[in-house]
Amino acid sequence: MLYVQGSVSPSERTDMTASFASQLWTLTQSGQITAKTHLTLQALASFVGHRGLFPSHESIAARAGASVRTVIRALERAYELGIVERTRQRIRRSGRLVNGPNRYRLILMDFEQAKVAAAHATQKLRDALIRRKQRFLSNCQNGSEIDFQSQNNRLMPHTLEEYRLIFARMDAGMTAQEAGYKGGT
Repeated sequence: MLYVQGSVSPSERTDMTASFASQLWTLTQSGQITAKTHLTLQALASFVGHRGLFPSHESIAARAGASVRTVIRALERAYELGIVERTRQRIRRSGRLVNGPNRYRLILMDFEQAKVAAAHATQKLRDALIRRKQRFLSNCQNGSEIDFQSQNNRLMPHTLEEYRLIFARMDAGMTAQEAGYKGGT
């Protein structure tokens, strides 16, 4: 069974919450989630309503008796396992788009869980690559291409011809410094 946003009868909600709770119990017993994560995700599931599932981190924390950071950690673990899917919403306030409430979906089918977990992992990787690219580009804009050049000079301070001469002098009995080598020994 899969949670679908929209109109859900009270008996379907109860069945869905019970299925999710048994799934959480299995994950806790297998050691894939901690007891705190289990309680936090049960608190999330208790918010299932006829309009959907979109409690704030603070609301989940209050119901679970945990901190907001614990809720965030638990949700992150649930995303990784693919048992909860998050949809971020943007709302317009005073003419500006701002972050709105997250909408959650409890996922009970194995295939769907794998698909959601893969999508989450892909998004995390994409975000990490974007951050790395931005960091790299900001370093380049700050004149660090000169730093790259100087680092290359430290790694290979001589041309190939200079290295041939240095090795020939060293074969003749000179030390590396006497032969003209500029790098470390």
